Parts: sequence; C-alpha cells; structure tokens
Amino acid sequence: MIRITKKMEYALMGLLHMSRKDWHELTTAKELSQCYNIPSELMGKVLQNLAKHDLIQSMQGVKGGYRLMRSIEQVKMSDIITAVEGPLKIVNCLRIKTTPECHQQYHCTIKYPMGIIQDKLENLFSELTLQDIENDMTGHFRQIRQ
Repeated sequence: MIRITKKMEYALMGLLHMSRKDWHELTTAKELSQCYNIPSELMGKVLQNLAKHDLIQSMQGVKGGYRLMRSIEQVKMSDIITAVEGPLKIVNCLRIKTTPECHQQYHCTIKYPMGIIQDKLENLFSELTLQDIENDMTGHFRQIRQ
C-alpha cells in the first residue's frame, strides 16, 4: 500500500506552520512538537532533513529556529518527499541501479506498468505545491464551517 508516512505528515505540518509566519519569525522543533503533539526528537530529525535539502533555513543560537527558504508556491511535494523519505519508488526494481538481481526479472509482467505508475506519481508530485495543499485545506475548512 502506498502511504504517506508520519515523517511526511510532520514535514507538511511544520512547513505549513512556518508558511503562516512572517519571514523574521522562526519556528522551533519544540514549538511544533507542542502545537501538534509530535515527538520532539522525530520532529527535529524531520526539520534537519528539510534544512539539508534547502527547503528551510536553520538559524543557530539561543533564539534560533527554522524558516522557509522559498515561498510555498515554489515548494513541490516531490522536494519534500525526497528530503524526508528519499527518492520516490513504488517497487524496489525501479530507478535503483544497485538493486540485486530480481528472481522474477526474466518473467516479470508488471515492471513496465509499474514504471508507468511511477512516472505518473512523479509528475503529480512534481506539479503539486505546498500552496496547493494550503488552498485545499482552506477550502475544506471553509466548507466544514458552512
């Protein structure tokens, strides 16, 4: 089953939280942990991965924290997935040059269809932005309130 992991959920929550702040306001792992009931150590690791991939900036010091490096219109879901989970792969034999030989390699009937699905997912996630997610959330909550 293809699933969004908890780490991805936490990354999205953190990024959206930061997007609602002014540029000069920083967000800490502790703040996110308390706001969203997320284990602080795991939130810290997620934020470190996002910073390593230049999605957020880490500011050191007593009043340190994190802030977005770019606008949410420029943050693609594919960037977040790669930062948190590594490259998207729906089956082990796709897109991996170091995969040991598969036992079904010569008789496999699904590698090509899986490749098509992989490509479609990659295209979807490379077009979907954090802004799209924010817009969908806002629209959803607006409907609930009515």
